[in-house]
Amino acid sequence: MRRFFLLVCLWSCSISMYSNPLVSQEMIPLSSAVYADMDTLYLFQGIGSPSNSRPWSKTEANLILSRIGRERLPVVMQTMYDRVAAAIEPGLQFPFDEDFRFGADAVVNIESYYHSNAGYDLESDWVHGFEERRPLLKLALDFTLLDFLYVYCDIQYGRNRVNHLDQLSPFPAIGVGAVIGPRDDSLSQSQEDIQKDILERGWYVTHSEIFSQLFLTNVFEYAYDFDFQWPKRAVASVGGSHWNFSIARDKINWGNGHSGDFVIDDHVDYHEYARFVAFSKRFKYEWLNVFFETNPSPEEAPDTKFRVFMAHRLEYRLLDWITLAVSENVMYQNTVFDFRYLNPAFVYHNFNNRSMLNAIAHVELDFAFVEGLNVYAQYVMDQARAPYEAAVQADAMGFLAGAEYTTVVGPGVLEMSLEHVLTSPALYRRDGIDFLMFRKYFNHSATERLGYVVDLDFLGYPYGGDAQVLQWDVSYRIVDLGTVALRVFGMRHGEMDMFEPHDSDGGNLGYVAYRGTTPSGNTVAETLMVSLSGEFRLPGFTDWMEANLWARLDWVGRRSYDKSAGAYGDVSNDIQFCAGFSLSL
Repeated sequence: MRRFFLLVCLWSCSISMYSNPLVSQEMIPLSSAVYADMDTLYLFQGIGSPSNSRPWSKTEANLILSRIGRERLPVVMQTMYDRVAAAIEPGLQFPFDEDFRFGADAVVNIESYYHSNAGYDLESDWVHGFEERRPLLKLALDFTLLDFLYVYCDIQYGRNRVNHLDQLSPFPAIGVGAVIGPRDDSLSQSQEDIQKDILERGWYVTHSEIFSQLFLTNVFEYAYDFDFQWPKRAVASVGGSHWNFSIARDKINWGNGHSGDFVIDDHVDYHEYARFVAFSKRFKYEWLNVFFETNPSPEEAPDTKFRVFMAHRLEYRLLDWITLAVSENVMYQNTVFDFRYLNPAFVYHNFNNRSMLNAIAHVELDFAFVEGLNVYAQYVMDQARAPYEAAVQADAMGFLAGAEYTTVVGPGVLEMSLEHVLTSPALYRRDGIDFLMFRKYFNHSATERLGYVVDLDFLGYPYGGDAQVLQWDVSYRIVDLGTVALRVFGMRHGEMDMFEPHDSDGGNLGYVAYRGTTPSGNTVAETLMVSLSGEFRLPGFTDWMEANLWARLDWVGRRSYDKSAGAYGDVSNDIQFCAGFSLSL
């Protein structure tokens, strides 16, 4: 009888947990305005920052919103608060019964892109690149079961990153860091051996047909322009009132940077991961495992090894106005997956087998001096020499610091930020296992060029190591109407990039012994970007339909500085204009 009574009590507790109106495992995508609005509310009230580990579930978002005192906010901020509260309210559009709900969303985007200089012929030459461009059509379907399970998947029809008219090249003989291996020394330069090398190590775009065109839209008619790499977002999420576990293909981000973040950043189109978070009002724990492709071959060939970024992060709200986060993480690679390494409580740096693992750690700090002003910093350590340790490897680290300010001006909110970033040349580079990544895109080409094309990227900061960055942002936002923003970005980058060898022998197989301070080498690449953008909600539509109009104008200037000659050269610039219209159902 006592056992029966205990079971009934447990079942009653579980049902009450499921029926809690603030508990929902719906995951909020990083594209949602919830994040920018929540950041603004925290900044204005001087309570540090909301969790910089994102995305959030609606359960976590409600906990974050509960720290804000709505009654202390001016009318403009109360409107923003109400918009956030409505956006994170649990519940999809169509209830089937009290336990099951489902939702459906359809979006039509019409966009156009123009630039003045066809010599800017790669995606990396654009400020508004592939990740920012929206698909022509997108359909999303999701459902919730009780307050415990959430599943989401999208279907989209959009322009591809590559096509059959691109000019492609085999990777350099030395490879690319540790993610693309060196060329087989036994191969000659005959066409047959070049093809063998491509089939083994893949190829990449050296001239993009899509991004070199002076004018282009996201409307297309040929199959070879279709982005075969979808869904971009697919999420299965379970959880309770203070925890969530998700297996997903989605954007993910750690950090408080405006120009990018060091450990894992959302500048790629998606990551594939398994993630567990547990959170309370003062503390948040995260265990993250991100999975990567490992076979760069253009053929439909299976991966022959396993590569995963294993990470854990601790986030503390020390006081209402100080937030501290630390993480200790490792890239793991092997021909098989060993479950001994799948321990979220382990100190990853104590995995001493450098043939399989490479560690990286970081710390973040947000300090709200007064209401409306927050100072933040971020530091990452990839490699550092311990006392009495031989200096056979170059130190690798990065530092980011900035300040952000917000205030109410008239009917809207004015926000400004200033940020400086410095990364050492060897950041993200290691022999054997590094923190570079790639994704393959199918180019829908004719039979003789059929296959996948490799797109390389950094796991963390989008500009990699060997960079000095200064960025200034200012924006003015009227809630439920629109935003205008100005961004000025300046960067000096040394010679260490993905294709530069990192050891003293001119290759990538030995220790990372690349020396020099940022910006390293004799030639420094300098970039200045000035961007003016605006996005507006069009009035007059029904409650179930929303229309938005956006546009941005970017000026990009480049030049190189020769240290030995003390002179500038290779001066160029490009004017880029993009505009679009979105209709959401």
